[in-house]
Amino acid sequence: MTRRRDHSGNSARLRRVILDDLVTDAFAAPLVTAGDAPSIARPEQLTVYGAEWCRDCRRSKAVLDVRRVRYVYVDLAAQPNRADEAEALTGQKTIPVLVFPDGEHLVEPTNAELCAKLDRAGL
Repeated sequence: MTRRRDHSGNSARLRRVILDDLVTDAFAAPLVTAGDAPSIARPEQLTVYGAEWCRDCRRSKAVLDVRRVRYVYVDLAAQPNRADEAEALTGQKTIPVLVFPDGEHLVEPTNAELCAKLDRAGL
Protein backbone atom coordinates (compact mmCIF):
# COMPACT_ATOMS: atom_id res chain seq x y z
CA MET A 1 0.00 0.00 0.00
CA THR A 2 1.40 3.41 -0.95
CA ARG A 3 0.88 6.47 1.16
CA ARG A 4 0.02 9.76 -0.40
CA ARG A 5 1.47 12.85 1.17
CA ASP A 6 -0.57 15.99 1.44
CA HIS A 7 1.53 18.90 0.15
CA SER A 8 -1.28 21.45 0.35
CA GLY A 9 0.27 22.99 3.48
CA ASN A 10 3.55 23.58 1.64
CA SER A 11 1.71 25.23 -1.23
CA ALA A 12 -0.19 27.50 1.13
CA ARG A 13 3.05 28.48 2.91
CA LEU A 14 4.72 29.26 -0.41
CA ARG A 15 1.78 31.43 -1.50
CA ARG A 16 1.94 33.24 1.85
CA VAL A 17 5.69 33.92 1.44
CA ILE A 18 5.19 35.23 -2.11
CA LEU A 19 2.27 37.39 -0.99
CA ASP A 20 4.32 38.74 1.94
CA ASP A 21 7.09 39.67 -0.50
CA LEU A 22 4.59 41.40 -2.79
CA VAL A 23 3.05 43.35 0.07
CA THR A 24 6.45 44.34 1.50
CA ASP A 25 7.84 45.40 -1.87
CA ALA A 26 4.64 47.23 -2.81
CA PHE A 27 5.45 49.95 -0.33
CA ALA A 28 9.13 50.23 -1.21
CA ALA A 29 10.29 53.36 -2.99
CA PRO A 30 10.52 53.06 -6.77
CA LEU A 31 13.98 52.44 -8.16
CA VAL A 32 13.83 55.67 -10.16
CA THR A 33 11.94 58.85 -9.44
CA ALA A 34 9.93 60.74 -12.02
CA GLY A 35 11.90 63.04 -14.23
CA ASP A 36 11.59 64.51 -17.67
CA ALA A 37 11.34 61.64 -20.14
CA PRO A 38 12.25 62.27 -23.78
CA SER A 39 8.66 61.53 -24.83
CA ILE A 40 5.61 60.57 -22.84
CA ALA A 41 4.52 58.22 -25.65
CA ARG A 42 7.92 56.48 -25.94
CA PRO A 43 9.86 56.90 -22.70
CA GLU A 44 13.42 55.59 -22.36
CA GLN A 45 12.29 53.55 -19.37
CA LEU A 46 9.00 51.99 -18.27
CA THR A 47 6.86 54.75 -16.77
CA VAL A 48 4.05 54.08 -14.30
CA TYR A 49 1.36 56.70 -13.66
CA GLY A 50 -0.50 56.01 -10.44
CA ALA A 51 -1.31 57.04 -6.90
CA GLU A 52 -0.54 55.43 -3.56
CA TRP A 53 -4.23 55.28 -2.62
CA CYS A 54 -4.94 53.11 -5.69
CA ARG A 55 -4.90 49.37 -4.96
CA ASP A 56 -4.33 48.42 -8.61
CA CYS A 57 -1.39 50.83 -8.77
CA ARG A 58 0.19 49.26 -5.69
CA ARG A 59 -0.41 45.78 -7.13
CA SER A 60 1.21 46.66 -10.48
CA LYS A 61 4.18 48.26 -8.71
CA ALA A 62 4.51 45.12 -6.57
CA VAL A 63 4.77 42.95 -9.69
CA LEU A 64 7.46 45.25 -11.09
CA ASP A 65 9.35 45.33 -7.79
CA VAL A 66 9.26 41.55 -7.36
CA ARG A 67 10.61 41.14 -10.89
CA ARG A 68 13.21 43.87 -10.19
CA VAL A 69 12.09 45.93 -13.17
CA ARG A 70 13.38 49.49 -13.19
CA TYR A 71 10.69 52.09 -13.78
CA VAL A 72 9.88 55.75 -13.39
CA TYR A 73 6.96 56.27 -11.03
CA VAL A 74 4.77 59.34 -11.50
CA ASP A 75 2.70 59.85 -8.35
CA LEU A 76 -0.39 61.65 -9.60
CA ALA A 77 -1.47 62.53 -6.06
CA ALA A 78 1.78 64.46 -5.61
CA GLN A 79 1.89 65.74 -9.22
CA PRO A 80 -1.75 66.09 -10.34
CA ASN A 81 -0.72 68.21 -13.34
CA ARG A 82 0.88 65.07 -14.87
CA ALA A 83 -2.50 63.27 -15.04
CA ASP A 84 -3.07 64.93 -18.41
CA GLU A 85 -0.08 62.99 -19.80
CA ALA A 86 -1.63 59.63 -18.90
CA GLU A 87 -5.03 60.68 -20.21
CA ALA A 88 -3.50 61.92 -23.49
CA LEU A 89 -1.92 58.52 -24.03
CA THR A 90 -4.94 56.40 -23.18
CA GLY A 91 -8.00 58.60 -23.62
CA GLN A 92 -9.06 57.44 -20.16
CA LYS A 93 -8.89 58.79 -16.63
CA THR A 94 -8.10 55.34 -15.20
CA ILE A 95 -4.91 54.37 -13.36
CA PRO A 96 -2.49 52.73 -13.29
CA VAL A 97 -1.12 53.51 -16.73
CA LEU A 98 2.11 51.76 -17.64
CA VAL A 99 3.95 53.14 -20.66
CA PHE A 100 6.69 50.98 -22.16
CA PRO A 101 9.71 52.16 -24.18
CA ASP A 102 8.27 50.50 -27.30
CA GLY A 103 5.31 52.90 -27.10
CA GLU A 104 2.80 50.29 -25.96
CA HIS A 105 0.81 51.08 -22.85
CA LEU A 106 -1.33 49.10 -20.43
CA VAL A 107 -4.21 50.52 -18.40
CA GLU A 108 -5.20 48.77 -15.20
CA PRO A 109 -3.58 45.49 -16.27
CA THR A 110 -4.08 42.22 -14.44
CA ASN A 111 -0.94 40.57 -13.05
CA ALA A 112 -1.07 38.06 -15.91
CA GLU A 113 -1.34 40.81 -18.56
CA LEU A 114 1.51 42.76 -17.00
CA CYS A 115 3.76 39.70 -16.68
CA ALA A 116 3.04 38.69 -20.29
CA LYS A 117 4.02 42.18 -21.51
CA LEU A 118 7.16 42.16 -19.34
CA ASP A 119 8.11 38.77 -20.78
CA ARG A 120 7.59 40.04 -24.36
CA ALA A 121 9.69 43.11 -23.56
CA GLY A 122 12.45 41.02 -21.99
CA LEU A 123 12.03 42.66 -18.60
